Amino acid sequence: MQSSSRTEPPEPILVPALKVGAATGLTGVLTGGVIGTLRSVPHVKTFAMFAGVNTFALGYTYWALRLAMYRAVHHASPPDTAIIPRDRVIISGASGAMAGGLLGILLRKMSNVIPGAIVWGLVGLGGQYAYNVADARHTREVIEKLENPEPKESILDRAIRSKWSPVKRLTKKEYADMLKEKLLAVEADIAITNEEIEKLEREKKESAEEK
Repeated sequence: MQSSSRTEPPEPILVPALKVGAATGLTGVLTGGVIGTLRSVPHVKTFAMFAGVNTFALGYTYWALRLAMYRAVHHASPPDTAIIPRDRVIISGASGAMAGGLLGILLRKMSNVIPGAIVWGLVGLGGQYAYNVADARHTREVIEKLENPEPKESILDRAIRSKWSPVKRLTKKEYADMLKEKLLAVEADIAITNEEIEKLEREKKESAEEK
């Protein structure tokens, strides 16, 4: 997240949370339909809708809590500061734990509150940590490309350039060298042909003089 001044308007919470909730709800409906069909549930549509409502509530609550915590941390920090990756992991884990616990309360299954909080807290922690690692790797790759415009050799390129490969992919320099070698060979052939022509012309001229 790029640093921003606290004078800027706060990041919205309701609309982004509804979008995430809609996405997770749709995923829940589709997944519930598949699971219900595989388990031969008597009322597959009802089972799928119930799964969709649960996943919508979970996704909406998680994202709303996450954005609210981001806003709180941002306002508590000095101006023009960014939220560090460690804080993102903590916020995502706490949001997942709270969303999982609240979902257990809404379903009136108090025995599921603590397990739900633990499971979804770990999901939030793991997901954010994985995203941070992938984002850091992507940032390093972008910086390396800016510092070294030459593209890295891919695994396919290395396999093709291996001595065991039946085909070979040439670099631009290798292709240019190959064309130069062919050009030199053609020039040599032309020179030999010119010598043969001159030799034939001399022999023809000598035979004409003898007559």
